[in-house]
Amino acid sequence: MSQRDDPAQTQNIRTLSDAEAVRALTALVEDRGLLPSTGDLPATAEELRDAVDAEVVADHLPPGVPPVSQGDLARAALEYAATQEDLASVVDEAVEHARSPMDRIDPVSVSVAALAVTLLQTEVVVKRDNRGRWSLTVHKRALRDSALGRLLTALLTHLTDGK
Repeated sequence: MSQRDDPAQTQNIRTLSDAEAVRALTALVEDRGLLPSTGDLPATAEELRDAVDAEVVADHLPPGVPPVSQGDLARAALEYAATQEDLASVVDEAVEHARSPMDRIDPVSVSVAALAVTLLQTEVVVKRDNRGRWSLTVHKRALRDSALGRLLTALLTHLTDGK
């Protein structure tokens, strides 16, 4: 795993509006062929939120973390993807696409949390038990990658509203 650090790219991502960040993340997930796997996730952010054990998450988040908006979560996911050698150029294209005039309406109506989880397939597992309850498991490992740490913190904060 390569740690690419391009301050211009990071700044470009941070200046995206919330709507642009969500469009860019959607384009990235779609480009990587991962969009169909979002169908295996809860349909709404509320269902995904229910899969999170807020008490366990609270033990791992710093106190007083403010809630994370959809745009903030999308930007964190894009910043993480930009550090991955195989995704960096695709992130640039996704950001460019998101900033271009919209000639079409993006047909994807997947929650930002589901997009972030899909991007993190090797780090986060969401599954449904035989009673229909969802569970979310984050593979805990040393987080040498600060972008991954920020993304996981943003995802969990977004799902638990910082509580």
